[in-house]
Amino acid sequence: MKASAVLAALTFLLGGLNSGQGKKGLPPVFLNHFYIVVDSATYKEIERSPFLRREFAATERRTTVRTDMSYTGLYVYGANTYFEFFDVSDSPSPRVGDGGIAFGVDQAGGLRAVSREQATKISVGREPVTRQYEGKQVPWFYAGGQKDAPSDSGFSAWLMEYHPRFLAEWHPRPDGQNQGVSREQILRRYAAVLKDIPARPYFVDVVALTVAVDKPAQKSLVELCKLLSYSERTVGGTKVLEGPGVELRLIPQAGGARGIREILMRVRGEPRGQAEFRFGPQSVLRFEGNGLATWSF
Repeated sequence: MKASAVLAALTFLLGGLNSGQGKKGLPPVFLNHFYIVVDSATYKEIERSPFLRREFAATERRTTVRTDMSYTGLYVYGANTYFEFFDVSDSPSPRVGDGGIAFGVDQAGGLRAVSREQATKISVGREPVTRQYEGKQVPWFYAGGQKDAPSDSGFSAWLMEYHPRFLAEWHPRPDGQNQGVSREQILRRYAAVLKDIPARPYFVDVVALTVAVDKPAQKSLVELCKLLSYSERTVGGTKVLEGPGVELRLIPQAGGARGIREILMRVRGEPRGQAEFRFGPQSVLRFEGNGLATWSF
């Protein structure tokens, strides 16, 4: 990352990371998580990396069984945000570069409030998405999205709110601390049930994404983010959308460069002796200093 880009990222972090309130009285809508479909060689090297699995973050390879679908991926958990990788040879999406972004609220009823305010543009399912735990399906989250979103771009965006009973029914804690719908509360539970996780992982949270999309997908994503009270500006040929704690940088899709191209993350320090890690043909995780790291694809 160039020095100017690091400076811009730091300015964004200082100015926007804690901005929480949406406009129009709406609850703030944050980045919840995203996924990326990668080639098999990249996926295998990420999955087998001792640094990633034992030092960088709490991670797991998991198979999620829902009533509507099942899928297996590699999950990387932060404090409030997370992301997942799918191997293109075993993925619900058929092409390298396919992906999607989930936006989420941290308060019960927030998603309904958004859908009421934007009733002509956003819809929310009445029934929650469920997830299997100990042989039964438990309520996981409510999902919503744009009514007119394109369905054939290979890149999707949706909204979500965790179900108030999820923590009480998925690995419930014996001490009774099983309430909450915030991203932090859910991710803390995800990490708590894993073994051999780092005591102090480097990865904290995702603060920006660079995404290569075609014109219909860009138009749809810009419209969705504006409905969520994200600000919009154009820098050179890049459309920049800024919301609470996150910045989305949309660039034109060109050739094989499609989907999420770079992740900007807040990190705790950097490993001694090695600031760059490579996976597969072109994926690079690089510690930039100043509490930032990038992961490019």
